[in-house]
Amino acid sequence: MITALALALQVVVPRDHWFGADKLKHFFVAAFTQSVTYSALQAVKVKHGDALAAAWVVTAGVSVAKEFHDRRTTGLFSVRDLVWDAAGAGVASLLLSHSVRGSPEPPGTPPVSSLLSPLPSGPIFTRVVTSASAPVR
Repeated sequence: MITALALALQVVVPRDHWFGADKLKHFFVAAFTQSVTYSALQAVKVKHGDALAAAWVVTAGVSVAKEFHDRRTTGLFSVRDLVWDAAGAGVASLLLSHSVRGSPEPPGTPPVSSLLSPLPSGPIFTRVVTSASAPVR
């Protein structure tokens, strides 16, 4: 009797493992959602910090909505899925934070031709550097 009840409960409530293909999907979909939201907000000139915070809100909303959908359809609201979602969003945020472009070069920054100064001097190198740094008319 107890065995039959345990088997019946196992069929009704799917097992939720920490690792598996489903968890990788949660990780990558959350990372994708975080990245696309951040990029869309940056495209409309939202500041970095605000875009990152809004991307977190959108990613969290999508993740929780997915779990509510799963609960209605399969009967399982998985906190483990949400942990994987948060990990994916966190990794995406880390990568986005490290890929922020710096501010434009301040006035008075030496031209690119000054970076070529260690090259040997001679008529060929002088002509290339001079023509490369000359303004286009």
